[in-house]
Amino acid sequence: MNEAISPAIHSTAVSSRWNLRRITLISGLAVLLLVAGGIITLVGQRLLGGGISANEVRITTYQDWRVLCPAVTPQTPACTLSTEVTRDAGNGTPGGTLLTLQMSNLAADGSMTVIVPHGVLLEPGLAFEIGTDPMRVRPYETCSNAGCIALVTVDADTLKSLRTNTTGNITVAAPNAQQPVKIPFSLKGFADGYAALARENGRRTGFLSFLTRS
Repeated sequence: MNEAISPAIHSTAVSSRWNLRRITLISGLAVLLLVAGGIITLVGQRLLGGGISANEVRITTYQDWRVLCPAVTPQTPACTLSTEVTRDAGNGTPGGTLLTLQMSNLAADGSMTVIVPHGVLLEPGLAFEIGTDPMRVRPYETCSNAGCIALVTVDADTLKSLRTNTTGNITVAAPNAQQPVKIPFSLKGFADGYAALARENGRRTGFLSFLTRS
């Protein structure tokens, strides 16, 4: 009888050890999958900057400037840094937009887009001025539904002036105006917004490269 019971006990012990090993192995695989999933999620968050979905539109404000990041697609690979000057309609109520400044290309030969309302005299172009820098006159490239557009090249000196000054001016010629019309704009927050734009565009470039990598 004892001889019959002994193999049964041994068999039960082996089976229990085998089941314990299986449970341990399955548990280990589950933990590894959870860790891998966490790593993938973290990489996605780092690439997208803070875990915001690539399909969401984000607007971040830096004093008088803001960074707009549309959904990440090959057609919209970059964010945009911009500011607006609006007409005061009275009682603190904003009227129409007098001036829009925006940029997204941070390359050495990049430019800032200047948009002013329709109705300006096109032939004289517009004047761009920051601090004590010499005034630069730029021609209008085209007019669209948004207004009439001129481009200002942002070289190293211009970028330094944009970062270190607090105000600038755009001057336009208007019909029936005896003097050119000067539109001041704020540069408060430009330096922080520009730095944020560089970070965001770097992340988006990396994200698009990750998606399109073969």
